[in-house]
Amino acid sequence: MTSFAACLRQALGRSLSIAGAGVCLALAACGSPEPAPQSPPPPAAEAPRAPVAENAADAAVVVFLGDSLTAGYGLEPDDALPEQVEAVWRARGIDAVAVNAGVSGDTTANGLARFDWSVTAAEPDLLVIALGANDFLMGVPPDVTRANLSAILEKAKSAGIPAVLVGLSPRGDIARGSRDAAFAAIYPELAAAFSVPYYPSLLEAIESDPSMLQSDGLHPTRDGIVVIAEPLAKFLEPVIAGLEKGAECADGENCRMP
Repeated sequence: MTSFAACLRQALGRSLSIAGAGVCLALAACGSPEPAPQSPPPPAAEAPRAPVAENAADAAVVVFLGDSLTAGYGLEPDDALPEQVEAVWRARGIDAVAVNAGVSGDTTANGLARFDWSVTAAEPDLLVIALGANDFLMGVPPDVTRANLSAILEKAKSAGIPAVLVGLSPRGDIARGSRDAAFAAIYPELAAAFSVPYYPSLLEAIESDPSMLQSDGLHPTRDGIVVIAEPLAKFLEPVIAGLEKGAECADGENCRMP
């Protein structure tokens, strides 16, 4: 197993974040064909470093592909969400390490464009996809976001990497037939189509608590990250437990993404 380590954007460029729309992992029903993915926009001005993680040889490697919430906007590196999820695993005796592949300001197109560098090169046992809020805030059409996320899931499937999909649930009431509703529907539908696990809500516990949010009202503080990291870490534990290398499913195939 290879060792790999480890918003508001400033002004407009860094103010778009996954936290702005709220986050949940979703699984439900779908089936319509996907349009071709959008060509990725230019990468963020701030060039990210390749994600790396210190890990034991036999530890499961979990890559978190995301934007500012994953990257840890406004926080010390060790206080970012993936690192805090790993801290929960360590405390619970779970043999897994988190690789922080978050880049502040990333859209789904950016995540798709850097998939090989950020994900495949880390040789992960599990991929957590947390992208789409910047698409929502930038006015990207829902069908384009859907196509990019579908392409990411297809890449993971082709590489034999199981995935968990982190969804987007806009804050407040969602009017039926609205753009908000169209975005919220992307995640449960894709999760069902690709048979990937779903976590109902990531930020719900803190999004209405100002003491858990930074001054922008969107990104979690360190305490906020601690609050949301524990249930996510526990949710991922049985997923990790099912990733035994070489384990065979009933059909004789390796237990990877369907």
